Amino acid sequence: MAPPSQRSAPARTTGTSAPRTGRPSPDLEVARKPDRARRSIGGIGTVLASGLFAVCLALAALHAVLVENQATLDDLLERNEQRYERIDNLQAEIAYLDSPEGLADQAHSAGLVPSAELAVLTPIGADLLPPPGEDPFDLESSGWPPDPPAAEPPEAPEPGLAAG
Repeated sequence: MAPPSQRSAPARTTGTSAPRTGRPSPDLEVARKPDRARRSIGGIGTVLASGLFAVCLALAALHAVLVENQATLDDLLERNEQRYERIDNLQAEIAYLDSPEGLADQAHSAGLVPSAELAVLTPIGADLLPPPGEDPFDLESSGWPPDPPAAEPPEAPEPGLAAG
């Protein structure tokens, strides 16, 4: 028989496995089961990564809410500023309308004209003007005759009788 190194290897066909020899290959080893400490570090890392992702997502949502609230606040502040400007304009308009120039403009627009002569009234002190002798509100003393008494209305015809 030929020495083992010169023996020809049996012909292999495609798809068949190589024949097993009794001893394992020197560079291959059986994988051991990972120890518990190594497995727990992987689980802890996964939990930490998931937690970090959840915190980042929560911060992004909080930031979106803050930006939206800030936009609403800016809008309200702008509307307040516009209303204060409107109040200032209306107060200035009221001040003008209460001034002599504003009153003259209103009178002119209503069709009033200035009088031809100026009458100045001077106040009279207490006890300088005697009280009226008669009742100033009495129609006879003022020169106006009272209304004549109303005439009695004509009698109405009796019901059921035809006129005529």
